[in-house]
Amino acid sequence: NDRYPAKKIYKYSIILLSQAQGITRKHLIMQSSAVTAGKVLCILYSSGGLGDVGRHATRAALELGPDKISKIKVLSSQPKEFLLNQSNWNCGCNVDHAAEFTAEELERMEVVQVDFENVKDLHDQLEGVDAVVSCLGNRQFFIGDRVAGVGTKLIVEAMNFHKINRGVFMSSIGICDDWPPVEWHWAGGAMACLFKTISKREFRDLTKAEETVKSAKEVDYLIIKPLGLGEDVVPTNEWKLQKKKYEDTVDINLAKLDCARFMVQEAINPTIHNNAVVIGGQIKGEK
Repeated sequence: NDRYPAKKIYKYSIILLSQAQGITRKHLIMQSSAVTAGKVLCILYSSGGLGDVGRHATRAALELGPDKISKIKVLSSQPKEFLLNQSNWNCGCNVDHAAEFTAEELERMEVVQVDFENVKDLHDQLEGVDAVVSCLGNRQFFIGDRVAGVGTKLIVEAMNFHKINRGVFMSSIGICDDWPPVEWHWAGGAMACLFKTISKREFRDLTKAEETVKSAKEVDYLIIKPLGLGEDVVPTNEWKLQKKKYEDTVDINLAKLDCARFMVQEAINPTIHNNAVVIGGQIKGEK
């Protein structure tokens, strides 16, 4: 055909093929990025032993790698030095936690000091978040703050506003439907005695927080009630959930890091929905 000589057809074919390859290559790159992109996790914590679990949740999140969690937003009532510069996080990990952070890990983290009684603080900070781990509770009398009730209410409101579906929340043994606490061990009686006397304020604060979460219809929640969390408990990367009250038991020693690992894993890959669970250590000899 004189209108479309062979050389011209060949030239245009090469151009079209190159453009098609470029589009395909770009599409594959975008598709690959969508598959490998990790989630944005927000970790919130205040003070006390339950707050220490929040600090350990940052380490648990970093362990999963950027393909699973690309960014970790840490919101705390404490200055960021409390997380980044303290070697001992009141735990049995036997490591220098401040020295653990690598340059790459620090790039994945954003640490912000917030007021858990301030609506604007939480609403602004939760934008772009995929899942939440909240450790605002405190069951240690005379120590730290009591922001679980008011803070959890604001967190749930911010989650609803930003359409964040998944939240894993810290509570305590003995709260709401777990009364009496640790019914198989004398430690439960001691905890019940504290909640009825000098820890009434802590009991009310944690109860208010748990009731707020359970009434949040738009949130796929998990509430955890940990035993132990002693400063000398060494993490083993194991834990056990109490399957049914009065019929099942767990070990009363649970490391803060192991508790944090469970919370982070459930935030990113949920297996338990709209429920509350008692978590403790794995009983020796059990599988």
